[in-house]
Amino acid sequence: MKVEEDAVDAIAGMKVLIVEDNELNRDIMQEVLKERGLVVTEAADGQIAVDLFGSSPPGTFDVILMDMHMPVLDGLEATRQIRAMKRGDAKTIPILALTANDFEEDIRRTREAGMNDHLTKPFDMEKIFGALARYAVHKE
Repeated sequence: MKVEEDAVDAIAGMKVLIVEDNELNRDIMQEVLKERGLVVTEAADGQIAVDLFGSSPPGTFDVILMDMHMPVLDGLEATRQIRAMKRGDAKTIPILALTANDFEEDIRRTREAGMNDHLTKPFDMEKIFGALARYAVHKE
């Protein structure tokens, strides 16, 4: 499929932080993204993601795929905490919501928390590739 091929070419080499509490979902997403040439780091909940992002040098991640419903710290609060950090990339890193909820209220809440995009589950990898491609930064 041409759209997917173009998106996969655009995202090769991106450094992605996957934040997902469901181990099977996390493993599947990680495997598919790695097969397409992405560098993947994973976090099992929002608190781990906040800690990983906060302790890593700026530029470590190009994008965050953030599940909404997780134990310890949900995706909305994790996003708010990342956006509040005193470092330049905290305000600009694309954070994409991953959720089964696709109602207007859910989309509004993710935007208000500082998320850039809203992707639904079950995962549609072509849509995920397309979303990642929109946020790909090409370094010449």
